[in-house]
Amino acid sequence: MMKQRVLGLLTTGLLGAGLFGSAHAEEPPINIGFAIAQSGRMAVTDADAYRFAQMWIKQQNEKGGLLGRQIVYETADNKTDLGEAVKAGQKVLASDPDLVLVSCDYDFGAPSAVQVQKAGKISAFMCAADPKAGVLGVGPLSFTGGTAAQLGGAVIADWAIKEKGLKTAFVLEDVAGEAQKSACAGFKWMYEKDGGKIVGSEQFRFDDASISAQVSEISKKIASDGVQTVMLCSHLGAGGAVRQIRSAGIDLPLLGPALFDGVAWTSAVPGLTNFFIPTQVVIEGDPRPEAQAMTDAFVAEYGEKPASMWSYPIYAWLQLWAKAVETAGTTDPQKVVDVMNSFKDEPTALGPRTFTPQLHIQTSEPMQITEFTDGRQKFVEEWKIEDAIPNSVLYRVGG
Repeated sequence: MMKQRVLGLLTTGLLGAGLFGSAHAEEPPINIGFAIAQSGRMAVTDADAYRFAQMWIKQQNEKGGLLGRQIVYETADNKTDLGEAVKAGQKVLASDPDLVLVSCDYDFGAPSAVQVQKAGKISAFMCAADPKAGVLGVGPLSFTGGTAAQLGGAVIADWAIKEKGLKTAFVLEDVAGEAQKSACAGFKWMYEKDGGKIVGSEQFRFDDASISAQVSEISKKIASDGVQTVMLCSHLGAGGAVRQIRSAGIDLPLLGPALFDGVAWTSAVPGLTNFFIPTQVVIEGDPRPEAQAMTDAFVAEYGEKPASMWSYPIYAWLQLWAKAVETAGTTDPQKVVDVMNSFKDEPTALGPRTFTPQLHIQTSEPMQITEFTDGRQKFVEEWKIEDAIPNSVLYRVGG
């Protein structure tokens, strides 16, 4: 377990110089625990989100902290292991934190978050896209900084029909993960609601060496049913699948969820073009000044750009948590949560955020449509769906 206590933070410059000389010197610091992946495959996702959270802490301390108190933090590695995630939660709880941030992924963050809920503390998944990351899957003191995968699927479906006129689709669903399935659920709901027709569907896994049978079926449906677009419900690990589709001469517009955000994977598909996805933030030139300022600050702090949009959400969530703490005048968990549950289209650096006592994930925020052209990801336009996503879609249940 790596601990960043007061002395450690002083050596890295994260505590303001006025900590011990202020009028609040007798006040204990506000403590944030991180029960996240610093090793194993989830470390790739958690690493930049962790750096964004550290950057927020530094900036907040430079402004005087919260309630006149500086913020300190400590970190426990869940090692991308479910058993270790339980231990990580218990380890950071030993220091009596005011808040615990857990892994982006619901599966690896939940074991820690459950421990935090049992202790009566607030937890937040740094970027989980599963609606269970919060009230339903953990409890009323748990949140996620992320956006429901269903929203991304619905946004790209709505945009594809209303802006591009793509009214006949083939759906290729990656069944290797829940987020991919959720993105597909949102897409199918909105696409058919908007009058689109899904004329074919196949399943695969992102790590399949070959999807030749599925690609053949897409080609058949193009010829027989006039398929105009293919929705690929997967993530950036599916570069091989995208390459096989394009290699088969299928040059239709491809659609995907936000799980494809970032350009590191596009080397698997040289010259990738005509592929559209929604995202929370555009790393290469976001038109919103506050969002772009986040990227610029990250680059100034760490010397490189974030790998994907999944790094950003915890920064916006921490802005809201800080506002709730200041409004409540305390870090008392229930009082802070009561304030957060009242937030309706509350502004953040990434746009408006809403919480309710029943739902602690974003399901209606505007998203940024981006296009991959010659392997580069570029902003197209902002898009917001008009309809609320029904619970049957959010939780993927019948009815």
